[in-house]
Amino acid sequence: MIIEPFDMANIDIVAAMLDKMWRKDITNHIEHSLEFSREVVLNLFYDPQLALQACDDDGTMQAVAFARMKNDVNTSEQWVENFLANKDCNERKKVLEATNYLLRTERELLSLMGDDCAKFSFLISHKPGYAKALQKQIMQMLTNRGVQWTYHITDSTCNWQYFDNHGYDRVHEELVEQFSTPAQPYYCYMYRKCIQ
Repeated sequence: MIIEPFDMANIDIVAAMLDKMWRKDITNHIEHSLEFSREVVLNLFYDPQLALQACDDDGTMQAVAFARMKNDVNTSEQWVENFLANKDCNERKKVLEATNYLLRTERELLSLMGDDCAKFSFLISHKPGYAKALQKQIMQMLTNRGVQWTYHITDSTCNWQYFDNHGYDRVHEELVEQFSTPAQPYYCYMYRKCIQ
């Protein structure tokens, strides 16, 4: 495994990983879900110094992790505007619904964070063990910056049990009606962990 700074040339690989994971959930009702997934990944990218990828020895990217400090900013308003420019009214409504959910949960999480906190804004992996290695390296980078706590947002479509089983405190749980079905409720979870 090779861990290195995230290469923006791999954005479409990461978008495809996210699209596959979300296909049956948030993006299933968006016509261009791969395009939307790319925009979501870009929206979660804040600091190139806190963005890593893990590759096989042959250079094939297998996992990505992004983190952000509380006061970091990105261009989320601009990407939404650009993405929606050529969409029909129905698709605009669906994209805005998903986007507003992501922005709302981000604001809620940031309101829980102090200045000595950071957020894992994105973590996805194709291969077992790769996400854990990226997480460990970013944790060390954050510790070097004086971060005391890390925060995470996840949902019921992901491996949220990982956080319950690895010493994280669940600080928020919410049933999200707009993405729930009678057969499959959709929950948003927020976690934190002391890393010092």
